[in-house]
Amino acid sequence: HEYVRDSPKLNVWCALFHDKVIGPFFFVEKTITGLVYLDMLELFVFPQLDDIEQQTGQRIIFMQDGAPPHYHREVRAALNARFPNGWIGRAAPISWPPRSPDLT
Repeated sequence: HEYVRDSPKLNVWCALFHDKVIGPFFFVEKTITGLVYLDMLELFVFPQLDDIEQQTGQRIIFMQDGAPPHYHREVRAALNARFPNGWIGRAAPISWPPRSPDLT
């Protein structure tokens, strides 16, 4: 078995909301850091979630797993500001349930 070092990779982000799909968002960066993830949230995700909340009149609860970029201090601060007491994840106001099945 031959191992190819630094094989090509593609990082994609997508969200599901009731009957809507947000994304896909294709990262051009090779490595997704907390700041790269934060830029994507602020420039791509949050505006779309704002539109959905205005159209539906429903409050969104944001959920993410504990991947390192998701746990970045500035990402958590942005999520706390955008979703006060309304997001699920590592060190979030709503804890990620232990042994929870997910899509990652």
